Amino acid sequence: MRKRQHKVKRQHLCLLVNTRAANYQKKHVLKLITAIRRAGGRYTVLEPGSAMELLAMAQQAAGSRKLSRVIGQNVSKWGRITALVACGGDGTFNLVARPAMATDLPVGILPLGRLNNIARALYDSVEPEFAIRKILSGRYRKIDSARAGNQQFFGSVGIGFIPELARALAGRKIPRFAIGWSKLGSRAAAEVTMEAIIIKVNSFRFEVDPLIFNVNLLPYSVGLPLSLASVPDDGQAEVIFNVDNKVGGFSTFTRSIYKRTYIYGNDVRM
Repeated sequence: MRKRQHKVKRQHLCLLVNTRAANYQKKHVLKLITAIRRAGGRYTVLEPGSAMELLAMAQQAAGSRKLSRVIGQNVSKWGRITALVACGGDGTFNLVARPAMATDLPVGILPLGRLNNIARALYDSVEPEFAIRKILSGRYRKIDSARAGNQQFFGSVGIGFIPELARALAGRKIPRFAIGWSKLGSRAAAEVTMEAIIIKVNSFRFEVDPLIFNVNLLPYSVGLPLSLASVPDDGQAEVIFNVDNKVGGFSTFTRSIYKRTYIYGNDVRM
């Protein structure tokens, strides 16, 4: 069994804060800091100005790059960092988790993004207060990761329908009802440019022109329970794609997914 950093007597959490996250509010970060203090832990707060700077700081905090002056001072004062906390959305978590995985550090999530698919899947909630309790509990679990385009990722990755749906959601409120998702689904599907791809899984080979092609490691994508059978730590990915090109069907597909009533079959397969 590998040694786990969370088992140390006193935690030293490094908070990597994305101040540009869609639902960033400083008060949530301050609540986390207060909770760490009350638990007798230590913390280091880093606020990078860009995605590249966020990755570099995460690498430094995880120990895979030379320590910066700020991190180095805190390590000398409070001991080595025992866990990273991604304060942002799914993109923030992915940037923080890559170097953490390389050095076997646990990663927590303070969900401040727009959709928070990873936090929703792991915590069953996207409320910051609930996430803070999870982070301070010291309990951890393994989750799956994969590579796409030579890049490690967590959560999901895809082309076609899901990225278009994410673009359709940009700058607007997330629908509260199935009818709103249905309209968005129809609009997003109409914007997809279909391209032929070859899917190879072991000895199986498919040639399709999909409107949707998604690889899921966790159940949620774009805030939808896209993959109800997905288990966070089963070591398997789920590939979702369609075999016909009926754009109109994606209105029903999106509504059914939102209501958790869709059964994968001939049109969209898993």
